Amino acid sequence: MFKKISSIILLSIVLQAAFCFGSSASINKVFAASNLVKDVPVSYWANSSIQHMLTKQYMTTYDDGNFKPDQSVTRAEAASAIARSMQLDLETSFLPNFEDLPVTHPYYKEICKLVEIGVLQNSDTFHPEAPLKRMHLAKMLTLSYGIEVDAKNNSKFNDVPSTHWAKDYIESLADIEVIQGVDRQHFAPNGLVTRAQLAALVERSIDFRQKVTKLEVAYDYLSKDYIPTVNFSTDWSQEVIRLINVERQKYKVEPLSYDAPLTQIAIIKAQDMVNRNYFEHESPYYGKAWDLATLFDYSYTSLGENLARNIPSPVVAVKAWMTSPSHRDNILKAHYTNTGVAVEKDSKGNYYWVQMFSSQ
Repeated sequence: MFKKISSIILLSIVLQAAFCFGSSASINKVFAASNLVKDVPVSYWANSSIQHMLTKQYMTTYDDGNFKPDQSVTRAEAASAIARSMQLDLETSFLPNFEDLPVTHPYYKEICKLVEIGVLQNSDTFHPEAPLKRMHLAKMLTLSYGIEVDAKNNSKFNDVPSTHWAKDYIESLADIEVIQGVDRQHFAPNGLVTRAQLAALVERSIDFRQKVTKLEVAYDYLSKDYIPTVNFSTDWSQEVIRLINVERQKYKVEPLSYDAPLTQIAIIKAQDMVNRNYFEHESPYYGKAWDLATLFDYSYTSLGENLARNIPSPVVAVKAWMTSPSHRDNILKAHYTNTGVAVEKDSKGNYYWVQMFSSQ
C-alpha cells in the first residue's frame, strides 16, 4: 500500500477570480423510411443515410416517389436540408438581400435563417436552383455544425492550393473524416454534389457534432486538432466519486457534484500523461492544471487535482488518497462543489488516475 501511495502527487490550487472566457417546388412529398423509395435500393451505398434524412424529414422525395440520388442537389435544397437538420426555428423577420429569391420559394424560410445565423452570405443573388459545388458545401457544413476551422491540417489536396478561399474549410472537414476527396490527391472543389452525397455528408456532420456534444471529442487549441476524450472506465470514475462523497459525508462536508466538462479535462490530462510519458501536475505541453482547464474553456473560481498511478481499483485509489494528508485535504475541502474523474491505461497495463475538483 505504501509503495502505491508514494507514487501519488498532489497539487491544490485555489483561484479567487473566475475564468470566463430540378425545380425545388416539385419536391414536396415526404416518404418515411418504412416506405418504398423507388430508385434507392437497399444495396445503394448511401441508402441508410437517405432513409435517415427522409425519416427525419430533413430531405424529401419527388411526387413520383423517387429520390434521384445521383442528381445534383441545388443550393436551395442543400440549404433546406441543413437548416432542418439543425432543427432551427424558421420563424424570423430577417430579410435577405437576394434579388432572385422570392418569398414564395418553398425553401425561403430555411435560406433566410441560414443567412441570419451567418452560414450563408447575404449578397445580391443566391442562385437557388443552381447546382451546389463541393467547396461551397464544405464551408456550409463547418459553419452549420460548429466545426472548428484552422490552417493546420493533415489533409492536403493537389487541386486545393494554399491560396484557395475554401482551403481551410475543406481540409478541416476532411481531417475529421466528414468529407473525402474524389481520390487521395484530389478534392474536385468545383465538382457538383449529388443528393445522395448531401444526405451522407449531413448525416456525418450531425454524428460528429453529437460526439462533440457528448464530450467524446474536444478541439485542442494548441495542436489545432480534435482529440478523443473517452474515459477508459466510466464505471470506475463514478465509483471514485461515490467513495469520495462517502468520505466527505463522514466529515459532514457537502457532496461533490459530477461535472461532465471537468471530467473531460481530467481525461485529457490522463491521456496526456500516458501519451507523453510523464507523471507530474505540470504537463510539458499544456502547462499547469489551470492552464489546461482554461485552454479547453472550463470556467471556475478554484481548482484542484489529485493524481495516482499503479493503482488497481477505485477503492484502492480512494484509500491511497485518504491516507495521504495533502490528498485528503483536497478531497475534503468544503469550498469545492464539482468533481471529475478519469482513468487511462498505458501500453504496459499501468493505470493513471486523475481527479479534478472545482468551485463554481
